[in-house]
This record gives sequence, C-alpha cells and structure tokens, in this order.
Amino acid sequence: MKTAQDIINLKGKKKIICLTSYTYLFAKIVDETGLVDVILVGDSMNEVLFGERNTTTIPLDIMIWCARSVRKAVKNAIVVFDMPFGTFHTPEKALESVVKIVKECDPDAVKLEGGKNMAETINKIVNMGIPVMGHVGLLPQRVRITGYKKQGKTEESAKEIFEDAKAVEESGAFSVVLESVEENLAKKITETLKIPTIGIASGEFCDGKIAVLEDILGLTQPPPKHIKPYDNLAQRIYEAVLKFAKDGKENENKNENR
Repeated sequence: MKTAQDIINLKGKKKIICLTSYTYLFAKIVDETGLVDVILVGDSMNEVLFGERNTTTIPLDIMIWCARSVRKAVKNAIVVFDMPFGTFHTPEKALESVVKIVKECDPDAVKLEGGKNMAETINKIVNMGIPVMGHVGLLPQRVRITGYKKQGKTEESAKEIFEDAKAVEESGAFSVVLESVEENLAKKITETLKIPTIGIASGEFCDGKIAVLEDILGLTQPPPKHIKPYDNLAQRIYEAVLKFAKDGKENENKNENR
C-alpha cells in the first residue's frame, strides 16, 4: 500500500492519478487497476450521491461511514479523507475531528481547504502523525463568496494563491490540490514547490490530476465542462433497467397466458 512519502517521491517522475470513490464497490474497482495513486473520499459526495447543491451540508458521520467502506476495499492506493465544512475552522476543532476520523475509518491522510489561514492547523495535524493534503485556488466550501470561477487571473489573486500554496508546503503537507487555477500560475506553483501539485481544471502542468469518478464514467448529467467523460454509464444503466423491466413484463404476460 502506498504512503504519503510515496506520493511525494512521484513528483517529477510520473503523473499522479487521483480519483474520488465513496463506496466499497467503486473503490475496489478503481484500486484494482493498480494505476490510481490516490483515492479521495471527497465531500463532493454531498452533490454526487445525495443531490445537494454544494458540498457544505454533508455531516461528518456520513462521510466517515462511506470512508469505512472505501478503506475496506483499497489495498494499493493511498486513501485520503476530505474534511467537510465545519470540522476544521479552528486548530482545536480540526484536531478533535481528525482523532474521530482516524479512529473510526482509518484513512492514510486527510485533506482540507485553505492556504495561509490553515497553516497552523495543517502543522498541528502533521505533528500528530497524520499526513495532510492541502487545497488552494477555488475552494468549494467557500463558493458562497467566490462562486465557481477560474482563480488567479489577476496579479493580486495570483500572488495570494502562490503564497497559499507555499504556506501549505511549509506547514508540512505532502501535496496540494490546485482547483480551477489559471494554467500559467499552476505551472509556476508546480515548478516552485517540492511537494506534488494535484490539478483539477488547472491545465496540464500539475504533477497529478484528480477527477470525480462519476464524472469520468458519464454518470453526471449533464457532464461538467472541465473533464472529459470516458464512458456514458448513465445511458447504459438506463438501457439495462429498461431491458430488465421489459423482461419482467414479458414473463408476466407469459404466465398470464398459460
């Protein structure tokens, strides 16, 4: 099984592949490919699994329950638990949450959103012996303020994101997600940091890329603009259900005609 240090060691050697998984069955399939380095139990499950309009309302206990199933399935990748809104707003709350998370679902690392403002928190979690993945740029838990738009397009914004990424590294994180960061800025950050950058909608220059599994499977309808679906499982499931239902109806009619 990979460790946080293994992920650091991949920087500059191979593209780091990260996918979300929220369930035992999907996590098992993803992990058995042997090609996925990081499996993220993301708070995006709030939208993907439960149909909520954003990530912020997911309860910690539900995420822990899903992460327990993922943990059972994964033998190769590193499992990262995405800390939900309200679980790390102070260092004290973050440490309390991390203890609960580790004891109840045993991930290999946790992820939290924020840069300079989270430096102390990241450092304290790392000093507990729990690896941390950072997350800067577009922060889904703050979209009520920022909205969903490309980050780092102005000189001031770019400077702030760059400093956030540096603060995450200096605090002891083993990697950092760059979400919806302007491509040249993502390139500069990637070239500057010694830890890997994991990009989502941030161009091709990051050390790795991350996607929501349901997005690449074509289950998310309509598909998001920033990612290419590699299948159309939504249509295939729909057709399979139709066939199943029609078979049932045909058998029912045969029985009635006997």
